[in-house]
Amino acid sequence: MSPPPEGPAEAGKDLFAEDVRQHLQAHLGQLLTQLGSPPDTPAAEKLLEGLIRFCSALHAANENINLTGIKDAEGMAIRHCLDSLVALPHLRPHADEATSPPPLVDIGSGCGVPGIPLALARPDLPVVLIESRKRKSEALDQMVTALELGPRVGLVHARAEAWLAEHDVGTLVTRAVGSVNTQLELFGPLRTRYRRLVMLKGPAASEELELAAKTRHKHRFPEPEIHETQLPGEAGRRVVLVFEGGR
Repeated sequence: MSPPPEGPAEAGKDLFAEDVRQHLQAHLGQLLTQLGSPPDTPAAEKLLEGLIRFCSALHAANENINLTGIKDAEGMAIRHCLDSLVALPHLRPHADEATSPPPLVDIGSGCGVPGIPLALARPDLPVVLIESRKRKSEALDQMVTALELGPRVGLVHARAEAWLAEHDVGTLVTRAVGSVNTQLELFGPLRTRYRRLVMLKGPAASEELELAAKTRHKHRFPEPEIHETQLPGEAGRRVVLVFEGGR
């Protein structure tokens, strides 16, 4: 017996996933090369498939709750997935973390970025997604389950600073959670809880960094590493600021 024909919803999901695949295939290899990762490996192919599944899951979840204003396949592929991966080179382990790395923590995860794409790119790394808004945290939890990422990827419904005050972690990564000054004020008193703070910022990062000079000195942050990556198309320039923590 022939399988029943796909309904409009199923066909639409397949078309969306195929669109995502085309945009990722057009740019993922080049980005991985820029970031120093080999693009033509089984791991890169697995990452591609995982990112497609993530975009499909996010697209479906976004129909029930507004997780992101980026709803098109190209936007999700480039502005969510590829943009998240620019943090990848800065998740380097310390010498004592080779066998048991501490978790990466995505602060204010929102729609799961950059935490979920980074978790897909680093299957050896435990990841914690922190989201203080209840409905978004519930949607994220469902996405993690659908993508079969648990228990390595966990979801915490809490204020980031309250949770961090009681946990020791490796890297904090942030995107669109406030200015450099706001973040240094928020996470400065907790520097002994993490080893580095990675901020994904836009082209105005230098100006924000200048405005945060007093706060940086107050909390004894050293000068950050500054890295720039040009995203495909019109997605613009991504600036990564890497602050060393106090652990």
